Amino acid sequence: MSNLPTVTVIVLNYNGLRHLQDCFSSLVKLDYPKDRLELMLVDNASVDGSVGYVQASFPQVRIVRNEENLGFASGNNCGAREATGEYIIFLNNDMYVDPQLVRGLVEAVQSEPGVVSAGAKILNWDGTRFDFAGSLCNYAGYAAQVGFNQPYDLEKFNDIKPILFACGGAMIVNSQVFLDVGGFDDDYFIYYEDVDLGWRLWVLGYKVVFAPDAITYHRHHGTMNSFANSRQMVLYKRNSLYTIIKNYSDENLGRILPAILLFSASGVVEQAIASGQLDKDAFYIKSSKRLDDSPILFDKFNVSALVAMQDVLEHLPQIMEKRRFVQQRRQRSDEEIAHLFQPFLLDNIPGVNPQTSYAATTAFDIQKIFANVPRRVLIISPDLLPYPGLPTVGSGLRAWGLGQGLKSKGHEVIFSMPRAALKAFENVASQEVLDQAWEHERIIDTIRRVQPDIILVCGWANMSFLPQNFTDIPVILDQHGPHILERHFQGLGEQKSNAQEKIRALQKADFFTCAGDKQLVYFQSWLEQAGWTKKERQERSAAIPISLSPNLPERNSQNELTFVYGGVFLPWQDPSLSLLMSIDIMEQRNAGKLYLFGGKHPWISIDTGIFDTLLAQLQKSRHVIAPGTVPHSELISKYTSAHVAIDLMKRNAERELAFTTRTVEYLWCGLPVIYNNYAEMSDYIREYNAGWLVDPEDKEAIAAVINEIFDHPEIVEEKSKNAQRLAREKLNWEKTIDSIDEFIRHPSIRRYHPVSNPPIVPVQPVQIEEKKPTASVEIEKLLAQLRGMNSSKFWQLRQAWCKLKRAIGMGRNKVELVEQLQPLVLSNQIEPETLYKLITAMESSKFWKLRKAWFQLKRTVGLGSNE
Repeated sequence: MSNLPTVTVIVLNYNGLRHLQDCFSSLVKLDYPKDRLELMLVDNASVDGSVGYVQASFPQVRIVRNEENLGFASGNNCGAREATGEYIIFLNNDMYVDPQLVRGLVEAVQSEPGVVSAGAKILNWDGTRFDFAGSLCNYAGYAAQVGFNQPYDLEKFNDIKPILFACGGAMIVNSQVFLDVGGFDDDYFIYYEDVDLGWRLWVLGYKVVFAPDAITYHRHHGTMNSFANSRQMVLYKRNSLYTIIKNYSDENLGRILPAILLFSASGVVEQAIASGQLDKDAFYIKSSKRLDDSPILFDKFNVSALVAMQDVLEHLPQIMEKRRFVQQRRQRSDEEIAHLFQPFLLDNIPGVNPQTSYAATTAFDIQKIFANVPRRVLIISPDLLPYPGLPTVGSGLRAWGLGQGLKSKGHEVIFSMPRAALKAFENVASQEVLDQAWEHERIIDTIRRVQPDIILVCGWANMSFLPQNFTDIPVILDQHGPHILERHFQGLGEQKSNAQEKIRALQKADFFTCAGDKQLVYFQSWLEQAGWTKKERQERSAAIPISLSPNLPERNSQNELTFVYGGVFLPWQDPSLSLLMSIDIMEQRNAGKLYLFGGKHPWISIDTGIFDTLLAQLQKSRHVIAPGTVPHSELISKYTSAHVAIDLMKRNAERELAFTTRTVEYLWCGLPVIYNNYAEMSDYIREYNAGWLVDPEDKEAIAAVINEIFDHPEIVEEKSKNAQRLAREKLNWEKTIDSIDEFIRHPSIRRYHPVSNPPIVPVQPVQIEEKKPTASVEIEKLLAQLRGMNSSKFWQLRQAWCKLKRAIGMGRNKVELVEQLQPLVLSNQIEPETLYKLITAMESSKFWKLRKAWFQLKRTVGLGSNE
């Protein structure tokens, strides 16, 4: 017990009589040796009888009186100079404490070398919600609390961990270090003095941690409720400027300060415009609006930003002297402590639109300073995720792959599923999964609870739950497919309304990704109609293939040849021919098994199309086993013990664009795939010899492949190895996630480009049955020319290109990858004008550019790859 340090608990008070009984009644019950504990009241000239009450009710408390209200910073500094303890605990008067508070703080502050300060876990007054469970601070010096207002959970926030600053309302600090580094800055009066102190301690070589076992209960802002909002706002804005001026290095301050001043001043103008106090257009030299000399009245709250900046300028000599004190003693660079910030949490800057603050941030390349800082990413999944006990859904796997890829880059990822999806699995899902679930009308609540740096929304339909003018946080929209045909089958809206909703969704996005190059081409025209400029489409969109873990599962093949087919039964998919033919051959050979995994969608009501009839036919065979929908772990176990996957679908518009999740999962499990010869995935499978590419309508070709599989197990084994090699080298989430990772490390909010009455991208009528092409003879000739260009030699490819151009009346050889293609080229009704415009847009004499453009064109119109 004698090894415990001496501690002084300082309670600062200003007319807080109503709080003192609860506060000191809890302090006298502290479980800490009385001979090593000093209780102190520092009173800032109260006139409500506070001092007399404490003297009479708690005579063991030492009282330090100030002759005036010195505020939080100076008041506590006075107490610190009088304290006798080796450590000081600063405690707000509107708190009561757990008996283990001091022990918990001492344990944390002595947890490792270099730690000199720790912050307590603060709950609300009745202990039902968190108030402080760690610190958040953006690069502009505006701070917030981790966990604020979240429901209390005994399992959360239980680790001692580094934080930028401890909350000044319940913290411990080494007494001598506190005094040596200058204590709280007296000029702050109140607000952010704890941020400044913690930041300064880190720069000077010390550490600050969170103390999870030290618990206090807080009546939030009990002391400050009497202050006007505009006065509080001056303190927030002024003190954040004080903090950044003192603590950043010269190089980084030169970048950051101009950005903050610009977006702060811009915020004043924006608020005045929004409130009708200012007509900005009238100030422009070419404006025809009348501009007289009458004064403009600004709101006091708005003007607080200007008052704060003026106050900083007025006190700049003193601030710069304090800056010199810090910089001359600097032990750590800004980059070394950057991980303690949530630098681009810019929606908590009062009076400034995040879009404005991001614009200034990007202009001064402030992201570069924090490029190595992991971000907090909220992923809004449209469907079930592969948690233990839950069934597998392709769109959920897509969201999971993106999140795991970001985790591999060091980011903190929080997954959120639809609460409606979890309704049937509440007995299986963990409480944490249930707590993070999102609801349609309350998705903003989920965002506020998580406090992410970036939101990644999977599926454009889910963007509708964000407000149209949502610009608080950068939003990435990932699209697993076009999602028009799907909505038709689900009976969700008319074609025109769906197209309009799709455009509105794209308008809200700051970065766009999709599952393949074909899809990216398809979406270019949609992005354009959503107001995306050419530059934005080039710099803010990327194709990221469906990807899985780099850690491949081990195979454990069964002796008997086993085929698998898996997935949700969906009405736009038809694998009938390939599955029925495989069973016919199994019956003829009296060998082989087909495992048919899947069934109705786990929670969305949607017709299963041909699958009910197909399943009934297949189950007549003893070679078919249909386990239905199974948990993801069980599915993977079955896949790794099988030999071949069948994923051969009748051709339609959705399948043309699909980059299929199930196919990637087959390959990842070492299953070579019998696959369509027309989709983007076909090129991957062909390149790696990881399966068999077949026309889904060619019975002879299908039969030949299945017979080869029976007759040549060595071919199957070779393709199995190739399948996992393909998954590891090309479909590995650590390798495919770079585009999103780059944006997340350099985030920005896209300037909204309003589109009044936008034209709708042409949408071809949905065709359930595949029809024969009705193209003209001229188009057939053009396609024949395209099919003939299969050379890897530059001169042959260029000669073929020239030949094609001459055939359609063009005299010069200019080739450049097409910037956008209308969805028309994906149908069977390719118009000559469309192809002509495509070729006209191409310009390059470099072979690699020519071949890349050619490869892109051929895949887009559904031809084979350029081998």
